[in-house]
Amino acid sequence: MADRAQIAATVYGILAMRWTGRFDGRRLDDQVSLGSDGLGLDSIEIVELLLDCEEEVGRDTHPEELLETGSISVGRLIDHLARL
Repeated sequence: MADRAQIAATVYGILAMRWTGRFDGRRLDDQVSLGSDGLGLDSIEIVELLLDCEEEVGRDTHPEELLETGSISVGRLIDHLARL
């Protein structure tokens, strides 16, 4: 199991770097949805985020586990990655 704080820093860093200026970084917290009801990422962008996280964390992120269950929040993504 990875350290949640390190995973959170990675996820927040990827969001800030990949979508610079697209959303206010102050809005980012664990409850914010990645999709249209939050940050506004479309399904392809969410998959790109998962692939970036996979590369940074160095493990298979098992995206199907997240994508099958509906809306994904930043915190849910972090928790998922921390459990790997």
